[in-house]
Amino acid sequence: MAAAIEGMTFTDVDEKGIAVLRTTVCVDSVERPWVVVVPESYDPARPTPLLVALHGGVGAASLTEDPLGDVEENEFAALASEMGWLTLVPFGQDGATWWDDVGMANIRDLMRTVKMEFNVDDDRVWMIGFSDGASAGFAHAMVAPSDYAAFVALNGHIGVGSLDGELPTYAPNLANSPMYVTTTFDDGLYPSDRIRPTIEMARAAGGDIFYREFPGEHDFADIAGELPGIALFLTRHARDPFPPSITWEAMSRKFGECRWFAIDEVTIDEAAPWHVDHNASLVGDRITIGFHPDWEFEGTGIRVDLVVDDDVPARQMGLKEGDVIVAAGATATDSLAVLDEWKAGIERGDAFDLTVVREGERVVLRGRIPEPSNYFVFKRDAPSAKAVVSFAANAVDVEASRLGGFTVLVHPNMVRLEGDLTIRVNGETVHDDTVRPDLEFMLRNFLENRDRRLLYVAEIAVDLD
Repeated sequence: MAAAIEGMTFTDVDEKGIAVLRTTVCVDSVERPWVVVVPESYDPARPTPLLVALHGGVGAASLTEDPLGDVEENEFAALASEMGWLTLVPFGQDGATWWDDVGMANIRDLMRTVKMEFNVDDDRVWMIGFSDGASAGFAHAMVAPSDYAAFVALNGHIGVGSLDGELPTYAPNLANSPMYVTTTFDDGLYPSDRIRPTIEMARAAGGDIFYREFPGEHDFADIAGELPGIALFLTRHARDPFPPSITWEAMSRKFGECRWFAIDEVTIDEAAPWHVDHNASLVGDRITIGFHPDWEFEGTGIRVDLVVDDDVPARQMGLKEGDVIVAAGATATDSLAVLDEWKAGIERGDAFDLTVVREGERVVLRGRIPEPSNYFVFKRDAPSAKAVVSFAANAVDVEASRLGGFTVLVHPNMVRLEGDLTIRVNGETVHDDTVRPDLEFMLRNFLENRDRRLLYVAEIAVDLD
């Protein structure tokens, strides 16, 4: 069966070199668009790399009205086509962001769809994004990296998946997937001096991060010159489907799996001395009102597309979706650039007014920017288990902390099936037996993941209670 799956054949496609619009019904029953771009050089007989490109501004209330137009201007899709790679471009929105259940399932399902239709090189699937797309790269690398060989995060924030998406993210997990990360000095959202400590923290935790800083603002044009280097970075980083060593931390089975190892159960025991929480405290001093603009609005002023859910000035002062901001204080706001310039002149703790047009009437809203406050990059609501696992000579060794149960997935490239497989936890043997291939499991696992390289033939579950 493994040979049949690995030798699957694919039919050629007529639409090459252009962006093709499709739709899918997500797990929340909402139909959303997505785009696939097939390079001119695509050969169905040859495995082809796949670039998953995530857009920014994913918290907007509405989806883009012109997905094809967006992709035709997408620098990542252009790079992939130039390199001869497939490109997958999902589209998200509030309620289907890159770090919530709907948006993450959408990315995963669309990747499976592309793998069913095209001859994808499973060991050369990469995720890339700018702004929110970059923040997603950090999050996915920490909770669901198995599909990917590497991540590129351009001007994002390592903590967004935890702070906004409530994801259980842990910096040591970044040891399993190389990342290419950039920031810019004057980025109004994520400036270098604010993000740098989080990158240093992640590296100290074992993260495999190549990090670059540049002059510029929160504008892709300021880092567009990095694309050739990014292409080289990705080309050099294929996935090792069976890495001999994995470091993984999780608080539940939902995000407990990395390649061939999964944390199934977490105990409330005292953590091992080497199991420390890698986190970073930052000062929340950014001037933000707390809304997403309607990028499609062409009138005078700034139309509010979405007021964010957090405790922000916009919500406190009564700003509503559909309001058009025409003035901030005495400054007429005919563009976001003007609003940003106005924000640069106020400080934390200052009171301010916004004048909006609401249902044809001018309304003055009064608010206050909150005082500076400290916050942790990662939220911590429950204990986590951590495991450092390795295999060699038909033995799997697990150094464990708070680990109540786990699963090892077995492939013939990892162990000799004709010999006994020994599993040791903190030096104590918990399994010592032959591995019996389970064809039903192998097929079920393939149909779920559509990964022709990770054709595990058995799973061994170990309960430590």
